[in-house]
Amino acid sequence: MVEVPLRVRFPCLFDLTVEEMARRGWEEGGSAWVWRRRLLAWEEESVSKCTVLLQDIVLQDNTSNRWRWLLDTINGYSIKGTYHYLTSADTPPDRVLLDDIWHKQVPLKVSLFVWRLLRNRLPTKDTLVRRHILIAEDNTCVGGCGSRETAYHLLFRCDTFSSLWSVVLQWLRLSFVAPGSCRDHFTHFGHLAGLPHSSYSFLQLIWMACVWVIWKERNSRVFHQKITDYQTLADKVKLLPFQWLKANLQTFVFSYHDWWLHPLLCMDVEL
Repeated sequence: MVEVPLRVRFPCLFDLTVEEMARRGWEEGGSAWVWRRRLLAWEEESVSKCTVLLQDIVLQDNTSNRWRWLLDTINGYSIKGTYHYLTSADTPPDRVLLDDIWHKQVPLKVSLFVWRLLRNRLPTKDTLVRRHILIAEDNTCVGGCGSRETAYHLLFRCDTFSSLWSVVLQWLRLSFVAPGSCRDHFTHFGHLAGLPHSSYSFLQLIWMACVWVIWKERNSRVFHQKITDYQTLADKVKLLPFQWLKANLQTFVFSYHDWWLHPLLCMDVEL
């Protein structure tokens, strides 16, 4: 018989850990089987099967739990092995895109966020529903638009947050037709036609600042029920890139006033 984790075999029953079920008693009639509501017929059948599987399990008090690194069960976890997995597993981004993500002027946590975004690994509501963490009815966008919250919708299509991109484009005095995926959006925005190659790094930085501000606002609304006004968000999108450049690029000598009024000139782009 193929071994399947209980959380996979009985996803709807996976509210209690094995340890807690043992403490509460998983024998028939034990308190581990007291449910918040009356079970449906198919759920009662799952409980019966799970009870049979757990009857012969004995937890050892003198045995400690250990983590096991499945990518290398012999040598265990290593940064080198993790980096190799992140950059080569499944369908990795091409080399140029990977270099763009790990931007030298951008904080590491922001680059990591962008890396997760472009691989569709952000904990947006649609992902949480797919993982059975949220129910299907809880997947509406936090922007209040009524649509399903996917990463692409939240960051680029939501009526509440997509207007920030219009502010950015007006500030840069540029036009841009948004593609239909997060990866294409990042690639096209960071390599806008007609601009010199020297500006690409600045545009990528501005793009990362915009998605980061939207994501932080999304989390603020979800976890703290705090809503930031639109103008403050727009100001943050302009301020963050300036702070990153001043902190990490010695040749960036412009003032915030210059950056605010003439961002392209600060990128050495002639108008």
